[in-house]
Amino acid sequence: MNTSPVDFSQFTKSEKILSQLQAQFGTMQPGKLQALRKQFYSFIEYPAAGSTQLNFFGQAIGNNGVTLEETNMPVQGSFGTSSFLVKGVMCTLKVLTENLAAWAGTDATSLTSEILGGFLQAGVLTMDINAKTYLQIDLPFLKAPPADGRTHYFTGGQVSALIDKEASASQSSRSEQRYIVDPEFLVAAQQNFAVQIGFPSGAIAPRATSIFNADTNPYYVGVVLDGIEFRPVQ
Repeated sequence: MNTSPVDFSQFTKSEKILSQLQAQFGTMQPGKLQALRKQFYSFIEYPAAGSTQLNFFGQAIGNNGVTLEETNMPVQGSFGTSSFLVKGVMCTLKVLTENLAAWAGTDATSLTSEILGGFLQAGVLTMDINAKTYLQIDLPFLKAPPADGRTHYFTGGQVSALIDKEASASQSSRSEQRYIVDPEFLVAAQQNFAVQIGFPSGAIAPRATSIFNADTNPYYVGVVLDGIEFRPVQ
């Protein structure tokens, strides 16, 4: 690092002073940005009794034990020194083991009942920037599915003489069904934003009660923002 003294008397404009300091001590190049495709995500545990509102992007990685599995946000409710152009939204459900219970032909023993008749069939997603709503999607788990291109395979053998195979269902994985934000909008650096999924009709408890367990096999509900990050050049 260059640690030679700076003679401020030779400068008559603040821009020149800033440029000199930046050259010697800075890690960013003022006025220069780089753009790259990026996804920011936030996952939270689904409550055992359901909830009337789930709040996302309120945690930052490393704060209070939050790991990269839960979020990649640098700052709570903000993209920090980066700006982010929101181009798409995805909502998804993760569970450690989806066939934890023995399939018995009941809603309680199949995650399919959650997808076809549970909280994934309800809700309204809103995204607010500085307390102003910029995005609203009803039935977000259906209209803004993961659409990540993965293929879902799940098989089940014969259970009994009356029950042949376990039912199987998943959210849409077809990439062409991704929810596209139109028009796109920009969340500026240091600007506060919030994403919620509300359930106006009331909290919806998990249906697959033989699979869901708040301690050993919880549901993780997530929202992914897909777009372009504009960050300072280093």
